[in-house]
Amino acid sequence: MARWENEDLTGLNLPEPCPIIKTFFDKNGKETEDQDLALAKTSQMGDRINYYIKYNRGEIIDPHHTDYNNVRKNSNATFKKVNKKTFDTYSRFLKTKNVLYFTMARRMVMEQL
Repeated sequence: MARWENEDLTGLNLPEPCPIIKTFFDKNGKETEDQDLALAKTSQMGDRINYYIKYNRGEIIDPHHTDYNNVRKNSNATFKKVNKKTFDTYSRFLKTKNVLYFTMARRMVMEQL
């Protein structure tokens, strides 16, 4: 154990850390508490917001596809950071189920790489 791990830091007047507020969205674009069912999320710390979309095998997940149940069971699906425009387009796809928005979101993700 390192020496500084047990030091008392109360006299340094350090500010309290900002809480991180995470919001998860399910396959219908609605907020959910279950992280396993979530396909998109936002993470807010102070006035900074980060956007994430769930990926599997290098592609964003299409929850309305027939193979979606196999993807849910797969533990390799992870969240990756995207920009706001991509997140908004993917969220619109989840809400409307219009494949055009899914295609646009996929192309935006490819442009970011």
